[in-house]
Amino acid sequence: MIAAVLFIGALGGGAAAFFFATGDSDAAGTDASDDDVAKTDPPSASEPDTDKQAATADPQAGTDKTNANAKPLEPVVPRTLDEVTWTTETDTTLEELKVTWGIPKTVLTQLNPKLPRAIPTGTTLVVHAASLGASISIGPPNDGRLLRGVPLPQDDAWRLPDDRSRAFGTLETIKSITAAMDAYAQRFADAEPIQVGDLSRRKGGQISGHQSHQSGIDVDVRLVVDESGEGFDAERNWFLVKTLVDGGDIRAIFLNRTEQAWLREAAVADIGETAVDEYFALISHEPGHTYHMHVRFMCAKQDKRCVGFSQPDAGEHDTKRLKKLPPRLPGGTKSGRSKIRLPKRRG
Repeated sequence: MIAAVLFIGALGGGAAAFFFATGDSDAAGTDASDDDVAKTDPPSASEPDTDKQAATADPQAGTDKTNANAKPLEPVVPRTLDEVTWTTETDTTLEELKVTWGIPKTVLTQLNPKLPRAIPTGTTLVVHAASLGASISIGPPNDGRLLRGVPLPQDDAWRLPDDRSRAFGTLETIKSITAAMDAYAQRFADAEPIQVGDLSRRKGGQISGHQSHQSGIDVDVRLVVDESGEGFDAERNWFLVKTLVDGGDIRAIFLNRTEQAWLREAAVADIGETAVDEYFALISHEPGHTYHMHVRFMCAKQDKRCVGFSQPDAGEHDTKRLKKLPPRLPGGTKSGRSKIRLPKRRG
């Protein structure tokens, strides 16, 4: 029980850190065309960001061995994402939405031609349409960018990041995330919405609190707690992980070793020891990932300059792709890594 209380304490106290929300000056984006590339200095070479929060939980808490609330599974129809809408939470304007949503005014006006100057609370706006063109991931997750990022749709099955300017990914990434969460919501009718953390900016580039999340293939997903709110729900977390991996687009999942152990117990009970190894080959220990997991998706086949690994951890295949990247970023900024300063993390 003590461990469980500590787990929930970390969940509550670390909520702000989970979203990594800060007042980045580049969060607003600009009214420039989508072909403009975010001008950012590359971050440090380490693998994904780590949170300073520490948390523990009862490994037995929340395991619903009877699956009393589980619904029979039916095939999940993939979302086309030809059009994505968001709803305003306050009275706002186009100028404010450019900042809070990270979408240029020209794009919002193009997608919503009859939009009033003063936009009331509860207004539904189109924030993405296939007619804008395909998303493109360029470079590695810790030194990359994203063109025409696709926003994560709103849905009752999940919650968008508090900072919506960080809710963008490649089309393939967003399709994979929504398919897994749709399946989760179908399986667990009583489930609370899954809290999604940061993805990337619409144009990619560095964001505070992270060393990756720059190219539209990373997402943070908060771990599921049991119905009492006092423990790690191993069964439901395992279902979500298994569904993500079964989608075939996962490159890596980063999770604290202790949570991995509890997850593995549920996995073995579900599919057996031998089959489990194939899934856990994709899961790596990353300190600090105790109340959320960091999911990294594969590069889309058509994104020829996308690199799936963070530098300098790229393999031979990814090194070939790195050679195709431009030697300098726009504005004369070198793509070297010598003078970067990472922002201090809160907490």
